[in-house]
Amino acid sequence: MNELFIVRVQRSGGVAGISRAGVLELHVHDSPPEDEPWVRLANGALEQLRRPDTDDGAGQVRDAFNWFLSIDGEDHRVPDTLLTGPARQLAEHVIRTAR
Repeated sequence: MNELFIVRVQRSGGVAGISRAGVLELHVHDSPPEDEPWVRLANGALEQLRRPDTDDGAGQVRDAFNWFLSIDGEDHRVPDTLLTGPARQLAEHVIRTAR
């Protein structure tokens, strides 16, 4: 069995208006060695994004990027100032490899 773990990332354009998007397909079972760290990172990002948002709105910055992450069908919208840790590392990797 070779289940796909799909990560979709879209970053809004911010003040410059240039948006970016990318998709990363990871094999969960029988994964090639290069996928294994990204599968672990995607699971860590999901754990992080599922935590309740403790921000009081201070993370909202006018004209800043907004990130939309869909990890294995679970969707999350995160302002740039709040995207940290494994979620940021994964999102930036997906955007970078999409070029």
